[in-house]
Formats: sequence, C-alpha cells, structure tokens
Amino acid sequence: MENESTGVIVKTFKVLEAFLIEKNGDIGISQLASLTGLKVSTVHRITSVLVAGGYLRQLGKRGKYTLGLKFIDFGNAIKRNLRIKDIVMPIMENLRTATGESVNLAIRDQDNVVYVEHVDSKQTLRTFTEAGNRAPLHCTGVGKIFLASMREEERIILSKKLFTRFTDNTITDFREMEKELSIIRREGIAIDNGEMDIGVRCIAAPVKDSDARVIAALSISGPYTRLNNKRVEELKPLVRGYALEISRTLGYTAE
Repeated sequence: MENESTGVIVKTFKVLEAFLIEKNGDIGISQLASLTGLKVSTVHRITSVLVAGGYLRQLGKRGKYTLGLKFIDFGNAIKRNLRIKDIVMPIMENLRTATGESVNLAIRDQDNVVYVEHVDSKQTLRTFTEAGNRAPLHCTGVGKIFLASMREEERIILSKKLFTRFTDNTITDFREMEKELSIIRREGIAIDNGEMDIGVRCIAAPVKDSDARVIAALSISGPYTRLNNKRVEELKPLVRGYALEISRTLGYTAE
C-alpha cells in the first residue's frame, strides 16, 4: 500500500513538473501524457484531483490545463518567509535596544498565536517565551492584533471557543472585547494588561504584507514595574514604528 501511494505521489509531481518544461503554460491531456510518460487515463485522474484542489485550472470544459492560483499562494508564502527571516531579527534587536524589553514576533494559527521569533531583554527582571510557544488570541497583545483584523462573523464564531479566564484582567465578554478591538484598529496598537500572566504587560502592533493583510504581530513584553501606564504610552509609537518598518520591507505602502 505504501509503495502504491508513493507511486501516485511521484506521478502527480511528474504532471506538475511538466508545466516547468512546457514554455507555453497551457498543456492538453495527450501532451501531458507524452511529457510524463504516463497513460492518458492516469493523467486524466491526476489532473481532475489537481483541478479540484486549485493546483491546476482547465481552460474550458474540455480545454487544456494551466497552473492554478494555489501556486500564487505558495509563491507569496515562500517570499514572505524568506524575507521575514532575513529582515526581522535585526529589527527586533533594534527594538530591544530602543525599549530595553523582550521582543516577540507571532503569527496566527486558528484560535491561537504561535511565537516564531523572540529576543530576550538584557534586564535581570524580564519576560521569557520561546519560538513555537502558543497562546490564546483573546488574552495576548499579539492575539488581539489578529482579532482586530478579522471580520465580525469570524470573531463571533471564535468567541464560542475563546474567552477562557486566565487572570482577573482577562476579557471574557464579547461586547467588551469588541470595544477594545475598535480602539486597537484606531490606534494600531494592542495592549495585554496582565490578561494571560499576572504582572506582565505587552504592547503589540500589526505586521502587514503588500496586500495590507495582517500576517504577523510584533510586540514587546515586560513587568508592570517598568511598563507602567506612562511608559506604555511612551513606547506605543516605537512598537508601531518598528512593526511598520517590517511591513514596508514586505511591500506594504499604505502608510
């Protein structure tokens, strides 16, 4: 069974790789069979599956095939990941120098955030996280950035699973959260006031791509003793500015 499955996968990649060979980009079933050395019936089955998945498009009911729009998503993902790795760490280190606090970069995964990069503060008293750590959306600064960028219908669905109380400061009411998200959209900044961990504050801002989509969130985090209300207001523009610097490198031009 394993060999049979492997064989199907190899044949599928042969079909896809044929589009790298054919310069015109549009290929019919017979030509695909010739380029891959596969039977016409096998090519027909494979192309049907690839069309259903968005990996190929058929030009007309009985027309030729071309690569589907799914590969645009893959291209954008590759470009985004490569560029973020190249640029994000120096910017995060500069933000740490400017603020003295730990710096985090997070992405969304369903109803959680995943921290993908972290730069430790050099202070003795500091907050810790590691790349790969997960946290809920509703009680973290980075998570609220993603909530603020969603459609209301999506937030309503998520609210049925979210809003677990972690501390006395955790927001567990949908209407209260909606008010806060309105402020976040206006200011471009989200605050975690000890909503996940008592005594810890976080200031977060969105990272956007060339299509103005929120693809990540940049934040600083530290203890209440340093991130008091006055200091938070002083640091908001810095966090927002460094997040914008990353966004601009990714092609964002709206600001």
